[in-house]
Amino acid sequence: MSAKQRNYWASGALGARFGVLIGLAIGAGTGALTGSLTGLAVGGALGLAIGGVAGALVGAAVARTAGPTGGVSVGAYTGMLLGALVGALCGGLSPDLARTSAAISQTPVLDALTHGVFEAAVLGSFLVAVLGTAVGSIIGGRNLRVPPKRAI
Repeated sequence: MSAKQRNYWASGALGARFGVLIGLAIGAGTGALTGSLTGLAVGGALGLAIGGVAGALVGAAVARTAGPTGGVSVGAYTGMLLGALVGALCGGLSPDLARTSAAISQTPVLDALTHGVFEAAVLGSFLVAVLGTAVGSIIGGRNLRVPPKRAI
């Protein structure tokens, strides 16, 4: 395995770890809007699952796009783009049962944001884009190698 491939795997694994942590926080925060422990637990579990997958994808993509010279900004923008795509896919493919559950219907904010497939895709896109931006900036900053200073 080449050094580039090892960097992709290492960045993907680290991205998955940070994705799980950040996804748990975002999912639990969104689930807390329902005002119930069930909503909090389900939101946290979904955040863990989606965060792990999205974090691994973002980590590997940032290692590819930013490389050793890209830095935090390239990582953040790559994570934002890929996170939005993954979130839109997850939100758009969410089943009707999840969007019309009793816990979501009791909360006006979540009810409005998950009323249809398009709204759920936009909410998922936003939340996973936030996760992707955070994970991408962490991975992009970790992979950055500062060039040595040259004498003038």
